Amino acid sequence: MLEAAEENPFLEQFYRERRSYAFQTQLWFLVSRYKQLSEAIAQQDLFYRVTISDYIFEKDRLFASVNLDEEELALYEQVASVMVRNIVPPDLVVYLQASTKVLLHRIERRGRSYEFNMDPRYLDMLNEAYNHFFFHYTLTPLLIINTDDIDFVNNPADFEECLLQIGHAGKGTTFYQPMAAKDKERLRERCLREYVSDDTAIEEP
Repeated sequence: MLEAAEENPFLEQFYRERRSYAFQTQLWFLVSRYKQLSEAIAQQDLFYRVTISDYIFEKDRLFASVNLDEEELALYEQVASVMVRNIVPPDLVVYLQASTKVLLHRIERRGRSYEFNMDPRYLDMLNEAYNHFFFHYTLTPLLIINTDDIDFVNNPADFEECLLQIGHAGKGTTFYQPMAAKDKERLRERCLREYVSDDTAIEEP
């Protein structure tokens, strides 16, 4: 289940004038995400028992806390608190963590026109809000994967590694720091050298 960001009629204006269009943009996302998650749960049956979403309902509050003023946030919270009662918590949350520098690079590669020239300070505020939220998150099992040094979109091995960690995620919070490709290669070369060295030593008279 993918977020319908492109359908938000206020989003492009929001990126041009964040303060003027923050509330409309946030309210649209709140209703859209509530509708998506509610319908997904209602449609589950014996043959369709798993739903994978690229967001959790609480994500919307993170953006609201960064973008709305005090009065707007109070109104937003009233609406969101009613909706959240009907949202079933997920069995597992996966937080793909990355530095602001890496996030900016990925946004550029994604190539959405309304995200061009995004203010790094704004992205940094969002990133800090995410890190703070998940540092205190206890609602469900949580897997945090630092993705700075991997590319699970274009590298099948990195993708399989992430899937493996998801499959083994347990209760509570689990942190996973993947090894960068260059470090994996150095480790492989070192292991090969040690293996060859040991093998040669055994064969010597």
